[in-house]
Amino acid sequence: MNRVPIGSLTANVKLQAPMYDRSGRLLLARGGRLTEEMILSLLRGGVEHVYLGEWNPEEVRLLETPVPISDYRGVAERMAYVLQSQVETNLKDEPTLEVEPEGEPLEESVDQSVQARRSESRLREWHAAHHDGIAFLDDVLKGDLENDRVAETAAKVVAKLTDSLTADRSLFLNLTTLKSNAQYLYYHSFNVSVLVINIASALRFNRHQVMEAGLNALFHDLGMAMVPQDIVNAPRQLTESEFLDVQKHSLHVLYAIERFPGLPWTARYTGYQNHERCDGSGYPRMNKQQFIHRFARIVSVADVYDALTSDRPWRPAYHPYRAMEHIVRRVPKKLFDGEAVRGLLTCLSLFPLGSLVRLNTGEIAKVIHSNGEAYSRPVVSVLYDANGHLRSQPETIDLLQEERLDIESFVEGDMGIGLTAGF
Repeated sequence: MNRVPIGSLTANVKLQAPMYDRSGRLLLARGGRLTEEMILSLLRGGVEHVYLGEWNPEEVRLLETPVPISDYRGVAERMAYVLQSQVETNLKDEPTLEVEPEGEPLEESVDQSVQARRSESRLREWHAAHHDGIAFLDDVLKGDLENDRVAETAAKVVAKLTDSLTADRSLFLNLTTLKSNAQYLYYHSFNVSVLVINIASALRFNRHQVMEAGLNALFHDLGMAMVPQDIVNAPRQLTESEFLDVQKHSLHVLYAIERFPGLPWTARYTGYQNHERCDGSGYPRMNKQQFIHRFARIVSVADVYDALTSDRPWRPAYHPYRAMEHIVRRVPKKLFDGEAVRGLLTCLSLFPLGSLVRLNTGEIAKVIHSNGEAYSRPVVSVLYDANGHLRSQPETIDLLQEERLDIESFVEGDMGIGLTAGF
């Protein structure tokens, strides 16, 4: 038997042998002719490969080996414009691009209290949520998880993340401060999902909507695995042709998502449109805000924030305040959705959680909790006195309640402070 990728099949070719799926179901008899519609139907049903020849279960078992997403670049290139055409058609007919919150907001279930100390069990849960998310993305990108289990497993990961939000938003958001240059795509996809869950909750979406947006975010950048890595990791400005290669990941992601039955259709929109900009300057179609799905606009803000605050081969990471400033300043220029940016500010504050700031007293503090729409007056943990001496015991101060205190500036670097210091 021969194991043939779906993307290698050609429409209107007469089969010289019967064609089966991996379960032994006859798909087309010898002498039959494939159509483009049949190929797409198989793809949407989660069928990655078909088997040509007389059915032999042992041969199939030997042929079944994990295939990483990066190996599907050629297939994705071939299918890209067919899938793009279908998504564009659906977007034109989609009546709910401007999806609105409905029902009970998840935000009503979020514990908004300042939790200055965490138990060991809470910190273990925090690490477990991060581990499960990264492990899931590793399985997906390496092809170690069966396609028909991907959507279900993703939903479990996102449900755990959503529960982490409702239990302790500030600690949950600190997951996004964990970075890895070696596994950038894994950590970036996970961090964007965490941020999107927070933004969607802050914008008053219900639990189902928040989970859908967060699940979509996990998959939003899978197409980057199909971009040549020497281009992705080039420590220089890309050439015009290289940048066009990068832009293709917005099409490649459609093929990746088609392989996983059970994902919501909006996952295609967020993967395809998260690099569009509200003023029409983005890609792949230069659509303006009214033609960009709202979940995609939310993902785009989270995507840019996490990318800016991560080290990349061509530049060091932005300080979180500088990244937030970069995004906020582009709202009047109509690059980003103002409501999505408001949601990001509500969760992180103008001086994002985990960053160090200098107070008008000269003391240095760590931002540990946002204060909703009081973006410039978060809750801080004072770690150093005005003389630069490390305090023996951090002091938690709510700047919304202490009018005499203000944030004077942000502080570069982390001064050797651990991630959970001051909590």
